[in-house]
Amino acid sequence: MTRMNRTRYLTATRSNRLRPILLILLVLGAAFAIFRLAGVGGLNESNYMTQRDLNLRREAQQAINAVNSLSRLGSSSSSAELGRLRQHIHGVELLNNLNVGMYGEVGRLFAQSVFDNLYAIIDEYDAKLISGQRIYDSLNQLSEAVESLSAMVTDVLDGKTVSVQPSAT
Repeated sequence: MTRMNRTRYLTATRSNRLRPILLILLVLGAAFAIFRLAGVGGLNESNYMTQRDLNLRREAQQAINAVNSLSRLGSSSSSAELGRLRQHIHGVELLNNLNVGMYGEVGRLFAQSVFDNLYAIIDEYDAKLISGQRIYDSLNQLSEAVESLSAMVTDVLDGKTVSVQPSAT
């Protein structure tokens, strides 16, 4: 009697062995298809570009606003404004680096030297502000550099072309 039960068990198991595996694969395949159609786990390139463009425009505009709000007399709020300006320039730089990450060097919107130049001007302005030197020239230079960055952002977004060629480094 034990031998008969054992044989019946083995026979039943062999015939139904693939059914749970196929059922699991079918459920996983259906879940993958549903998530894929819903956009989960995929990159919607047009959505990415729309978000990138909106953020680039916003960061450039806020950088201009930060420069315009800097006091020409060197008030105590100038250091905080410089921090905000650096933040917005860094935001444009991050979006540039994200674009390079997505598309490779072909996707570079601005050369790294643009950001290095802006950071150098900000550091110079900050050093003059701290030491009590005249900041008028540095403020004008900073204003021109940020306006130039904003113009480059506008060129890139309106023309959808790379405004500055990538550097060889």
